[in-house]
Amino acid sequence: MPVYVSFLKPTPEGNKDMKHSRERFKMGKQNVEKHGGKILSAYYIVSKGEYLILAEFHDDAERIKSIARTLERGNVTYEVFQAIPVDEFFNIVESA
Repeated sequence: MPVYVSFLKPTPEGNKDMKHSRERFKMGKQNVEKHGGKILSAYYIVSKGEYLILAEFHDDAERIKSIARTLERGNVTYEVFQAIPVDEFFNIVESA
C-alpha cells in the first residue's frame, strides 16, 4: 500500500483548543481507518509546532477523502507527500 507523509500544522483555531489534541487525534485516526488507511506512526515536531504522520492507504482517492474530512474541521492545515521505499526508488532509477 502507498505510504503518505503528512505534516499537519494547527490553525489559530486549533491552537485555541490544544488541551483537546488527544481527542482530535483519535477522531483523525478513526477518519483514516474509515477510509481504509492505517497510521503507521505519529510525531509532534516541537521546534515547528507541527505533527508528522506516516500513514498507508489503498490509493490516492481514499487519502484525499480523509484529508478533506480533516480539513473541514478547520483545526489544521495539511502538506502531504507520497513516499516509496528506497529500494523501490533505486529499482525504478536503475531501469530508466
